[in-house]
Amino acid sequence: MPDLKIQEAKLLFKKIHSNPKSYDLKINEDGISGRDDEISFRLYRTGERVAFEVTIDELTFTNTTGEWNNAMIMLESTIKKIEREDENFKIEQAIDKLRKYLSEEN
Repeated sequence: MPDLKIQEAKLLFKKIHSNPKSYDLKINEDGISGRDDEISFRLYRTGERVAFEVTIDELTFTNTTGEWNNAMIMLESTIKKIEREDENFKIEQAIDKLRKYLSEEN
């Protein structure tokens, strides 16, 4: 696997973190993964370190500089926030449907 330079890795992470809803973010036992139409990435633990792996055009680049522990925590928080927002939106939609249903005359 070719190395992903730290400058490029930081820029990519900043792009992902600034617009997380455009990546199909998932938390799983291996770490965090995401993708859009052009790239896929994962942040995962390798022993004591976290690796940032990016795949583009079927080539995978990796950076293991030790900078990614905080990045992983930040993305986990962001994913949980998005999940809460989605759940709250679904609840609001259901309440609106219930109110509409209750206001209809039979």
